[in-house]
Amino acid sequence: MKILIQIAALLLSGWCLHSCQSDPVKTTSGPAPQKQDVTTKPEVFWYVVNVDKLRLREEPSLTASVMKQLNEGEIVEGNGEKSANQDEVDLRGISIKAPYYRVTSQATGQPAGWAFGGALVQIYAGTRAGSPDSLTLIALTEFLKGLDTKAVESGSKAWTYTEQHFSNAGGALADAAFILLEQFFRRMEREGTFYTMTESQKWSEADMTAIYEDKFDPASKPVTKTLATNGFRIVTAEGSVFPVTDCRKFQAFFAPKATPAMRDYINQRTNEQNNPMYDDGGVIVPLEMVAEQAVFWEKFNRTNPWFPLREETKHSEEWLELVLVNGSDNTPAFSYETDQIDEEFKNVWTYIQQKHPDTELAKTVKQMADLCAADNWKRTKKVEAFQEQTAKKFQETE
Repeated sequence: MKILIQIAALLLSGWCLHSCQSDPVKTTSGPAPQKQDVTTKPEVFWYVVNVDKLRLREEPSLTASVMKQLNEGEIVEGNGEKSANQDEVDLRGISIKAPYYRVTSQATGQPAGWAFGGALVQIYAGTRAGSPDSLTLIALTEFLKGLDTKAVESGSKAWTYTEQHFSNAGGALADAAFILLEQFFRRMEREGTFYTMTESQKWSEADMTAIYEDKFDPASKPVTKTLATNGFRIVTAEGSVFPVTDCRKFQAFFAPKATPAMRDYINQRTNEQNNPMYDDGGVIVPLEMVAEQAVFWEKFNRTNPWFPLREETKHSEEWLELVLVNGSDNTPAFSYETDQIDEEFKNVWTYIQQKHPDTELAKTVKQMADLCAADNWKRTKKVEAFQEQTAKKFQETE
């Protein structure tokens, strides 16, 4: 049961990658975000070390000589240079495959070396003059490092500190604080066992319906009230009820303060959590909605090539393309019995080409549609090979 709930939590968490599109929420209050050039390669990249005693090596390899060890919460910087090779490392019980980044400590005179990218969190990319206040961010990382990720009360402590110290933050500082706090809540979801709080509760059919429709009152039960107080909301999937980070709280606090790109990111992810598209191995919304979300992330990535969370947003783009070309276990593009195309997929490929002809997604689905049309809209060896090619492209972004 634990594994099932953890998988469902990943699919429905606040910043999940498998959700549906709705119109971005417009926010106008708070300090005006700083205008940034988001297309030119940044002068400097900042990363926060998210494990203790991270080895800084002379070469990008697990066997290379160690120059020094970096402390958890330390900010390091680089010019975006990363290794061509990747290694797979277990960090906090999770196997992560990633390249190395050439970085240096911010202290004067420190040599540059190679650090494993899976242990770094990028928080800034821009000009040196426009960089956020590092001391304020280091204080935040030190505070979060002292909290127990397995205690639900740590959520409210993290939020209280953030609200006290970042209420007047804007631009790059707000962006970085958002990334750090959101990463902390991701750790709480992974390392805590908060699903046991809802697992032991009895949920009526009316409760389940209200949760699914986002009409459930968290104050109606002590356990859900506690979760809400600490920055979590409850969702339902696979017949279970479990808590996830409440991205609406992040949106309310950070979206008015963030840079335009980060604001768009936060609003989109919030909409995705509010409107899940995936459940029980199947797509539960019209495929046109999936297409709109895929187009959003493609255009976002095209417009913001140096976005700090680029790996995640690119992953979203590729995953949604995969769904639109291959389908999913319980929403296949082709009948398992006859290999005939599902009409909804045939229609959505036409929809994409007509409404978004200038996108890479339109090119991809046109190739797929042409292959299918050439052989009576059936899944042939050529179609199968194209699907495998699309799946491989997605796997390369994981």
